[in-house]
Amino acid sequence: MSIVVRRTGQTVRSSDAKQNRHAVDVVLGHLGEIGPAVAALRRESSRLAEWGEELARARLRGGKVFAAGSDGSAHEAQRFASELTAHDAAHDHGGGPGSFKAIVANKEAGETIRDQIPTLVKRGDIVVLLAAKGITDDLRDAAAAAKSAGAKVWALTGRDSKELGQAVSEAININTDPPHAEEAHLVAVLALCECFDEAMRELAK
Repeated sequence: MSIVVRRTGQTVRSSDAKQNRHAVDVVLGHLGEIGPAVAALRRESSRLAEWGEELARARLRGGKVFAAGSDGSAHEAQRFASELTAHDAAHDHGGGPGSFKAIVANKEAGETIRDQIPTLVKRGDIVVLLAAKGITDDLRDAAAAAKSAGAKVWALTGRDSKELGQAVSEAININTDPPHAEEAHLVAVLALCECFDEAMRELAK
């Protein structure tokens, strides 16, 4: 039998209350599990700040920033490019076409991320690769192609993709399961954009 509890004019059955408590436990459990991922980002705060400043320096010298990701991280790469474009526009000199661009595989045309690197990436550019779940051959090959083009190549990786760090110039590894690594990557991307914004203001003085 369900017990009915009246609260602030609403009727809540005990069965509903139990379901709500369970949902709260799920949320709290998730927040507890993301703790190690956030801790990993804290340990890399200095590197994130350095990357943000380097993004600003590259932008001011006319370089471009490209982002690409494997699997679900492709969406994070697109978000990164979009956020950088928005932050850059706030400094009244406009990013210009393609200053910040996400590179995605065009499956219909059979064009991989690696295929696009030689025509897009030049010496002095920065390429940021994101892989929370795993590393596709395409992303690994893209890292090599970008380095060959003279670009600086960074990576945000996870427990299952940390080997990508060996193929790039610098990497930040979130050594947790893919879902929490991907969440941490989004936090890192947004933090990088804030660091970029701050560096742009400082360098303009």
